[in-house]
Amino acid sequence: MNDDLIEVGQCHKPHGIKGGFSFSLAAHDESVLQHVKTILLFPKGPSSTLCASGVEYTIEQISFGNKVIVYLDGISTRNQAEELIPFVIKVSRSDFAPITADGEFYIADLLHTKVFDHLSGKEIGVISSFYENNAQTVFVIQNSSGGELIELPFVDHFFPVVDLDNKRVEILLPEIINDK
Repeated sequence: MNDDLIEVGQCHKPHGIKGGFSFSLAAHDESVLQHVKTILLFPKGPSSTLCASGVEYTIEQISFGNKVIVYLDGISTRNQAEELIPFVIKVSRSDFAPITADGEFYIADLLHTKVFDHLSGKEIGVISSFYENNAQTVFVIQNSSGGELIELPFVDHFFPVVDLDNKRVEILLPEIINDK
């Protein structure tokens, strides 16, 4: 499959009896799913009948509200929906809307970016994933030395330098992490 696939969410629950799904999205308010029609689903557990290499589906209908409810082409019963669950939702990065303002970027574009200590310049690791905690985006940094994962909210205080062109991020580590 494509190397440019970005995980945009997951699904653990069906919705209703007509084959709907309740999606949990990484970026609910500004989801790329508002603009794409084709998604790729990958199994998240052994109970999913999806092929490990992923299956492409077309979005028939999607509604954003307290929940994101999605109907996919070819899935018309609750039983069909339940057979696919749980799964991960991925979209090709090339399907994202173009960025129009200077200094803006997609959070997903920072995945696999090298992370350096802002004060010492020492390489710390790479951004391995991210998630939303209802207040902000939190980056998960895989430590270069194989140590524990570092999780930091993506706020200016902790991330004073984001250089997307050079795939470099500088962070200010909280004292509790610096002391280790």
